[in-house]
Amino acid sequence: MKRTAFRMMIAAAAAMAAVVTASAQGLKAEIPFPFHAAGARMQPGTYWVTFNSQSAGQSVRISNVETRKGIMALSHVTSVPSTVRESQPVLTFTCTGTQCVLSSMRDQRSTVYGFTTGKKGPESHIATIALKSDRTE
Repeated sequence: MKRTAFRMMIAAAAAMAAVVTASAQGLKAEIPFPFHAAGARMQPGTYWVTFNSQSAGQSVRISNVETRKGIMALSHVTSVPSTVRESQPVLTFTCTGTQCVLSSMRDQRSTVYGFTTGKKGPESHIATIALKSDRTE
């Protein structure tokens, strides 16, 4: 019985992965500074950013194009526009001194998704990086 339940769970996870992969939207970002995201330290560089919409929320995968190392971060919706309109997708970082942390992203429909970050200090500033379409991947 346990084996059947385990197999059904694996099949459901595989089906969900296929749906998520099919709905993924990939964009590139040139991030010129080191940053933290999902508890990992990332180096400056070109990153491939993939958004995955799910019923439970939005996740984003950020992978370094050169090293292929990346993270998966879960987000929560912080702002939904009253009318859908096209917008420039961006990643937003909260920076204090030389340390930057991924704090939010905005998708093509102007929905803003937030990520867990530390508290902002009075010396914190915001850095915004535009995401660009790359049809080669």
